[in-house]
Amino acid sequence: MISVCMATYNGERFLREQVDSILCQLGPDDELIISDDGSTDGTLGIIESYNDSRIRLLHHEKENNSYFKQTSVLCATQNFCNALRYVSGEYIFLADQDDVWHKDKIQICVEQLKNSCFVMSNFSIIDENGVQGTELFYSENPFKKTVVSNLLYPHFIGCCCCFRKEILQRVLPVSERVYSHDLWIGIVAIHFYDACFLDIPLIQHRVHSSNASLACKKTNNSLLFRLKYRFLILIELLKLGIASR
Repeated sequence: MISVCMATYNGERFLREQVDSILCQLGPDDELIISDDGSTDGTLGIIESYNDSRIRLLHHEKENNSYFKQTSVLCATQNFCNALRYVSGEYIFLADQDDVWHKDKIQICVEQLKNSCFVMSNFSIIDENGVQGTELFYSENPFKKTVVSNLLYPHFIGCCCCFRKEILQRVLPVSERVYSHDLWIGIVAIHFYDACFLDIPLIQHRVHSSNASLACKKTNNSLLFRLKYRFLILIELLKLGIASR
């Protein structure tokens, strides 16, 4: 069984195209878990219009955090983590609300997941009008050998990732100290499990003014903030015994 986890918030503009690109790849027993963060536009109406038993809609309330003020990245992390609490499938995929999946993404990834616990693919970039660039995002394998390297130069992008359910044993529950679920899941996965990078584009990642993801954008966060969230994730990793890896 496959579980696709999507976090939504005011995503009506691109949502239907993304949901369509996912549902056509799911079997009758698979599920698309959508956790919504209190959308005020037409997002919920679009989701409900599908009337598809494979879609499970969760209503998430923003959570207070002792370490970080609310930002789009933190809200997305909390929203994704809410969806992950309810998965039933053996194979779990993360999906942004505004991308478009390659028509064979699930098939290709599931084949790889038979041999690897964690898979991340390359991707191409599209703009607000769906125009695709000519280059892939990654020019080489982004996985680094050490924890420190992966913390200093994080290249994990959740919407490109899928993994076996067993990884959730170490990933959940997600601490308040974790600012980015992408980084947290990625580091835990590649240092405790067999991980694979597929150098083929399996999604079209949409970059636009309202993205929560900073994957293809220059960060406005201060150096102090970036050091802080890496340090706090390191604390959580040490609790898992990752220091010896």
